[in-house]
Amino acid sequence: MRLNKPAIFIAPLLTLLYFRTFIWLLNSWLTEPYYSHGFLIPLISAFILWRNIHEFKERPREGTSNPEADLESEPLPFKPGIFIFAFGLILYIIGFLTIFPFLSALSFLFTTSGLILYFYGKPLMRASIFPIAFLIFAFPMPSLYFEKAAYTMQALSARYPAALLHLLGIPVTRVGAEIHVTDSSFVIGLPCSGMNSLISLLALAALFIYLLHCPRYKKALLLCLAVPIALLANILRVTALLLIAHAYGAETASGFFHTLFSPLLFILAVIFLILMSVVMRCKVKGG
Repeated sequence: MRLNKPAIFIAPLLTLLYFRTFIWLLNSWLTEPYYSHGFLIPLISAFILWRNIHEFKERPREGTSNPEADLESEPLPFKPGIFIFAFGLILYIIGFLTIFPFLSALSFLFTTSGLILYFYGKPLMRASIFPIAFLIFAFPMPSLYFEKAAYTMQALSARYPAALLHLLGIPVTRVGAEIHVTDSSFVIGLPCSGMNSLISLLALAALFIYLLHCPRYKKALLLCLAVPIALLANILRVTALLLIAHAYGAETASGFFHTLFSPLLFILAVIFLILMSVVMRCKVKGG
């Protein structure tokens, strides 16, 4: 596919326009532990985009039955794409004027999609839609919504482990996010709320679901299941640590096992998500 000359000039202009936004993203990835995975997202998106375009260009043309085969010929611009581009610019301006960098970052998805549609048409947009949408997992959530979600996760991660210990007959007292068991006290802070696992699992789930061959409603259901799966994994993690603290003391629970359980339960959450996809009879593309 040949590049339209205007697109060659617009790409660096778009980079300059979003330079401040890119710096904000880079700083967030470096300083916010919840989004330390942000560096990987653009790399994954770029690889998927390259793979999609390469696969479409390698496919033999079969008349009009294979719309992606148009990628081998001259691009067919889709003029209404300019409206999506304009909408993205409006979002960017609002984000810039209100000092709301998340909105400016979000606008990048629309401006890029609009330009692809306008210059190259629907075939390339079909190849680009997931890689572009996947970038949203690299954008730090606005603090207002993040804190609401984190405090909710924190409350649930304190309430249910305490309830489980009570069912097991272990003396336990909970005051807000503070749990007292035997001679030990634990505070379920925001870092232990499970938000880190939730954000990472959602991104990984979206990537995994994209690779599956199954109806869209099943894909949507799997993505929604990532939230309770992440929450359940964190509840089990906190419960296990409290059981260890009850049996062996707080120092044992807050040392090696505290470090071990975070990645271990995340891996179990991923395995459970894969098992759910098998139950739904979803298969990996090409598998």
